[in-house]
Amino acid sequence: MFRKCPRKYYFRYLQGLKVPASGPMVQSRAWHAAVERNYRQKVDTGIDLPLAEMEDYFVYRLEDALDKEEVNFAGEDDLASLRDQGLAIVAAHHKTIAPKVRPALIEHKFTISLGEDFPYELTGVWDVVEEDGTIADNKAYKKPPTQTKLDEDLQFTIYSLGYRVSLGKIEPGLRMDAVIKDTPPRAMQLTTSRTNADCRRLLGIIEEMVKDISSGNLPPNPKGWWCSPRFCGYWGSRCMEGYSRRSRKPDFLGEIIFRKCFYADDRYR
Repeated sequence: MFRKCPRKYYFRYLQGLKVPASGPMVQSRAWHAAVERNYRQKVDTGIDLPLAEMEDYFVYRLEDALDKEEVNFAGEDDLASLRDQGLAIVAAHHKTIAPKVRPALIEHKFTISLGEDFPYELTGVWDVVEEDGTIADNKAYKKPPTQTKLDEDLQFTIYSLGYRVSLGKIEPGLRMDAVIKDTPPRAMQLTTSRTNADCRRLLGIIEEMVKDISSGNLPPNPKGWWCSPRFCGYWGSRCMEGYSRRSRKPDFLGEIIFRKCFYADDRYR
């Protein structure tokens, strides 16, 4: 989140302001919970749950979330369409990906030190670590991720660094287990890798992020699909409406931050 938009990070994690999740986000969480439920029991049994049981659990988690939290429905999103599409996603993953996975660790949290002279720790969660040590992440996408984006994804670099530091060896593989929300959905497995140089670059990025957070240098980044009323619950009066091009009178952080917002400092891309 910080790399996409420092200001969104500020609202969410420093101010503790939560905004309603979108319908697809709630759907993805329910699907992810169904996949997790299957893999947790598979660690002991070695076999996948019946599809019907996973579908039932997906519907339960989806409806439970909609009952307990406010959801921001937009466009054609509604309970029926989210449920039907989610069931199709569950089925695609269950048929194509799940039978190939031999899970050993599920939703496993790791915490590593970043050095004696750096008073912070890095914490992450591996979705799945297989019996051979391969780290897999499960995600549902509207469009297939490109190999370039996968190779540059810092989340996988964090997974890799966490594995190498905590276990003292290089992970045998990194893989994205993806379901594409087509009609019908498509399931695919995409692989990537990281070098020690990639891990060192990550440490440098973390150091720069800490400096920016500590200094309060957290401007919006309007150059991306995420900066819009549809995709960001902070977009309105809390953020972009305070940056009127006409008045050029930002309501926080001063003219320097205003310029970074609209003239796109490369550091925040």
